[in-house]
Amino acid sequence: MKKLSVIITAYSHHDITVAHVKQCMLSTRVPDEIIVVNDHGTPELRDMLKAIDKKCDLHYAYITDDILWNYTGARNLGFFISTGDYIMVEDNDQIPYNDFYEQAIAKFKAEPNIGRLCAWSRTKISKEDFLAHPREEWVNLGKHIYHRDTNMIRRDVMIKLKGCDERFAGAYAWACTDWRRQLDRAGVEFGNVGKFYTLIDGSTEENEETGLIRRKSYRNYELARERDGHIQSGMPRIACPICKKRLPQKLPKGVLNFSYEYEKL
Repeated sequence: MKKLSVIITAYSHHDITVAHVKQCMLSTRVPDEIIVVNDHGTPELRDMLKAIDKKCDLHYAYITDDILWNYTGARNLGFFISTGDYIMVEDNDQIPYNDFYEQAIAKFKAEPNIGRLCAWSRTKISKEDFLAHPREEWVNLGKHIYHRDTNMIRRDVMIKLKGCDERFAGAYAWACTDWRRQLDRAGVEFGNVGKFYTLIDGSTEENEETGLIRRKSYRNYELARERDGHIQSGMPRIACPICKKRLPQKLPKGVLNFSYEYEKL
């Protein structure tokens, strides 16, 4: 039987992340392993996850370099740790329906030409509803278009793509767009399953303690990068002669251009 790895990337709202992990373990197809990557958020997430009654292997990684919106690096790190034949990547506020994994793997088996797939759309519920009530009592607040970066991908496809391009760290939405371009350039066939994900409303606000803009739209990505003056840790910046904005002088190539800690919980 082929293995399923679920990668959950997180920065804030640790209560949502913990509840997300629990929901994954209630799926009709329980993952073989769940990997939570904390993108330099506050460290108490580790102990919160350790307290979970585990129904599968649970891994935890903490990115120790403070790189704003290290979305691409966090996903690469999760994949580096994973062992599954199918890799499911999810933001912490994107919650799968109970039978999504089961339906997705069945779709892969029925249509082996597909390289990655998504849920067709997303419903939305409140954070309070998600944390306080069982799934059958969640109140639907409406639907959103599907989230292309919450997707299941075959391991061989991810290896072919050589991971996400970490030069886009710090550029929210641009990193997502580049990922889709990578897939298109590689000729990866896209599919979808008519099973939904649930989006937690109110999980994208600015972090009040640090003032860092995380999980925001692409309109804010330049501001987010300039808060501490770098995209990748320690990379020098120079002024662009045309637009006068401070731009990275040289960006690292490859994957895992940062330090991290890891353990199996």
